[in-house]
Amino acid sequence: MKLKACTLVLTSLFYSSMTYSYPIKGDYVKFEAAFENDVILFEKKILSQNLENETFEVHSYFTYKGQTFREQRITLPRTFLFTPEKIKNVLQTCVRREGALGEVIINNKKIKVCEYYNEDSQLTEIVGGVPFGQLRFQIYLEGETFLDFHLKEFEMGKNF
Repeated sequence: MKLKACTLVLTSLFYSSMTYSYPIKGDYVKFEAAFENDVILFEKKILSQNLENETFEVHSYFTYKGQTFREQRITLPRTFLFTPEKIKNVLQTCVRREGALGEVIINNKKIKVCEYYNEDSQLTEIVGGVPFGQLRFQIYLEGETFLDFHLKEFEMGKNF
């Protein structure tokens, strides 16, 4: 069943080196991907931060047809997360790394982005200055079936 394959692939997303941005308590992102005439949601939020250890507790979960089918809380060090400086570097080196610079509008904000296309995997990723750094990413389920996740909304956390 494709949904089981989807669950296995999505499980690896929690441990993969996805791009992140501006780590601070309250950062939130919501992605959507079309799947079998419906939508899979992927949401992430930083629940807490430890300033002394520079770690962040991140809650991530996938929802399909109103049911959460994969949920996790994980503590990540700051070095695993993109900062504004890292995003700036990605944008400055985008063309050199064979990416394409562009702009998108989300939440009524114009965001500078770098779009990368991997010819080997035939997947596209868009990175920019939003919480968790990604605006688009794709993952294969099986064969040539893949999920194409697009950022639909985000919230910037605040220092408490």
